[in-house]
Amino acid sequence: MNQFKIPPVSTLLGSSFRNYFKILGQGRISPRYYFKIFLTTLVVLIATPFHWWEKLFYYKKLKNFKFEKPPLFILGHWRSGTTLLHNLLTKDPSAAYMTTYQGVFPNNLTSKWLFRTFMKINMPDRRPSDGVKLDINFPQEDEFAFSNSQWNAYYNFFYFPQNYQQYYEKSVHHKGLSKKEIDLWYKCYDKLVKKALINTNGKRVIFKNPVNTARVDKLLKLYPDAKFLFIYRNPITVFYSTRRFFQQLYPTLWLNKVDNQFIDKMIFDVYIRMMDDYYSLKSLIPAENLMEIRFEEFEINPVKGVENIYKKLFNEDFSQIRSYFSEYIKTQQSHKKNKYEVDAKEIESISKKWKKYIDMYNYDLPEDVAIKSNIEN
Repeated sequence: MNQFKIPPVSTLLGSSFRNYFKILGQGRISPRYYFKIFLTTLVVLIATPFHWWEKLFYYKKLKNFKFEKPPLFILGHWRSGTTLLHNLLTKDPSAAYMTTYQGVFPNNLTSKWLFRTFMKINMPDRRPSDGVKLDINFPQEDEFAFSNSQWNAYYNFFYFPQNYQQYYEKSVHHKGLSKKEIDLWYKCYDKLVKKALINTNGKRVIFKNPVNTARVDKLLKLYPDAKFLFIYRNPITVFYSTRRFFQQLYPTLWLNKVDNQFIDKMIFDVYIRMMDDYYSLKSLIPAENLMEIRFEEFEINPVKGVENIYKKLFNEDFSQIRSYFSEYIKTQQSHKKNKYEVDAKEIESISKKWKKYIDMYNYDLPEDVAIKSNIEN
């Protein structure tokens, strides 16, 4: 498997010039990343003239745009099964979604003939954390694109991890933002959704973004009729899987290094923040527009799970499109989930800190997590 390595450029290379420097000004850049910033700045400069053409091309399309179907937002903490749901649901031929290319270059869809070549050459084939295949045309979550569209996105924490709490408060709760910044936040997110629909020529846009788990109120303000899928998984597995994912992804993105102890503290904190925010806001969603899924039950028969989604959430016939989902699941049969051998004290710490949700979901120690033996040979 390829390691998760990208060339010495930042994923901010798809930003507008102003947005790029706004984000860089939010933290301290370690000298070891100056060359990375230099190369990224060159790409931003090259891409900027194409942004003007993009605005002209999409101006009328966005102004006259009308939704055929309400958007669907997949919610859930990282490593809870959101990617499986997203990849599966977007096999519907009528589905629209954000591509991986749009996730990096949201301002360069009309010039993708140029920039997609750069991405193809430098992208790994799979995510090392779970072996999920990667491709510039595959579905991708939207927060990196959102970061490249305006400067109050949560994924800026990948560049400056020490600021994660500040980014959470601003991007989720709009704390400390001016009216102008809040208006820009809504405008840019709505533009991302509509451009994804236009770009993939679908009828129902399906967005997956863990951060949106805590933004239900913001999404409802934009799309009152939106549908929501919330997926949850054993928090103990979620912790170890998220740790593995962040430890592998962070070094390719950060501009100021943090240690593994910091990453663990952040995971503990953000999980509680995210889940607490979701449960404080879920009552805003009309009951017929929300469906909650237990990952361990869904993975037993994903196609049946999708059929239930179409029946209960969409109220649509599933029989004509079943084969698209069945074929995709066949391609995933060789996929093997990660297993973890861990210290008993760490399990105790997770169980204590996340007790509220472990008890709420009625979870015990998962099968993919084993306790290390303390007996020395």
